[in-house]
Amino acid sequence: MTENETTAEGQEQAEEKVVFRDRTTGLIAFGTVNILVGIFCFILAMLLMLGVSQAGPGGMKTSHLMISMGYFFFLTVWFCWMGFGSIKAQRWARALLLVGAWIGVFSGALALAAILLVLPDVYNLMADSDVVSPLAALTALYFTVGVLVLIYLVFPVIGIVFYGGEHVRWTCEVRNPKPCWTDRCPLPLLAMSLVCILGCLTIFVASTTNYLAFLFGKVLSGWQGALVATLVSVACGYVGWGAFRRKISAWWAAYALVVLVTSSMMLTFAETDMENLYAHMDYSPEQIEHISGFYPFKPPVMIVVSCLWGVVACVYLVWVREMFRPEKSEVRSISYRQRRAEEAEKEKKNEPSVRMRLE
Repeated sequence: MTENETTAEGQEQAEEKVVFRDRTTGLIAFGTVNILVGIFCFILAMLLMLGVSQAGPGGMKTSHLMISMGYFFFLTVWFCWMGFGSIKAQRWARALLLVGAWIGVFSGALALAAILLVLPDVYNLMADSDVVSPLAALTALYFTVGVLVLIYLVFPVIGIVFYGGEHVRWTCEVRNPKPCWTDRCPLPLLAMSLVCILGCLTIFVASTTNYLAFLFGKVLSGWQGALVATLVSVACGYVGWGAFRRKISAWWAAYALVVLVTSSMMLTFAETDMENLYAHMDYSPEQIEHISGFYPFKPPVMIVVSCLWGVVACVYLVWVREMFRPEKSEVRSISYRQRRAEEAEKEKKNEPSVRMRLE
C-alpha cells in the first residue's frame, strides 16, 4: 500500500468518525428560559390590564391598549408552548424557535430604527418637563435603548446560535426520529408562512381602530376600511398557505402585496397628519386634544419605517425565490434512521474494492 493510499484511507476514516454531542441539557435549559419569559409576558399583560382598569386609558382608547394586552397574551402562549417543546426535544419546537428568533431579529431591527428616530422628541419632552432633570432623562433613555437591544437583538441571536447548531438538530432527530410537519418546508419559507399567518389577524387588529386603512394617499375607515382589511387578511392567508406548499403563485402574490402595502402607506403618510388619523379612529376632539402634545410616531417617521420594511421584504422575497421550485430544491421528509441507512449504503458503495497483488 502506497503512502497516498494510506493518507486517503485516513481521511475517509476521519470523515466517518463525526461525533455529535448530546444537547439535551441545553434544550432543557433554553426551554425553561422560554417558559419563564412566557410567565413574564403574562405578568406584563395582567399589569397592563390592572393599570387600565384602575387609572383609565387617559387620552388613549381602551381598544388600542387591548392590542398590547393581546400581544402579550400571544407571547405567553408562544413561549410556554415552545419551552415545553424544547424540553421534550421536539423537532417542530426547534424549527419554530429558530424561525421565531430570525423573525425577532428582523422585526427588532426595524423597531429599534423607529425608536431611534423618535428618541430626540422623547428627550426634549422629558427635559422640558419639571418631572426629571435632563441628565436623568438621558440616562433613562440610554437604559431603555440598552434593554431593547438585549430583547430585540442579543437574545434572538443567542437563540439562533443554539437552535441552529448541528448538535441540537441531531439531538432532536435522535430523540424524535419520526418526520415532523416542519420538515416538509425549508425554514426560510416556514418563517414567511408564519409571518403571513399572523398577518391574517389584520382584520381583528383593524377592528380596534375603526378599521383604519390606507389606500394610495387616502385614509379609509368604517366599512371601506373593513373591506381593505379583509382583502389583506385573505391575501396573507393565501401567501402563508402557498409558501408552506412552495407554490410559485404565492411568491408573486407576496411580492405584489408588499409593493401595494408599502406604497399605500408611504403615500398616505405623506398626505395626512396625525389628527386626521385619530379622527378616523373614532377619537373625540377632547381625546385628540389630550394626546396632541406628543405624537411619538409622526408621518415622516412612519414613511421611513414603511420604506425600510418594504425594502427588507423585497430583498427577502428575492432570496427565497428559488425555494419555490421543488424540482430544483426538493426537501425530503425522512426519519433519522432512514437517513443514516441511506448514508451507510452510500459509504458501502464508495468503499474501494479489495485487490490481490502478486509480489
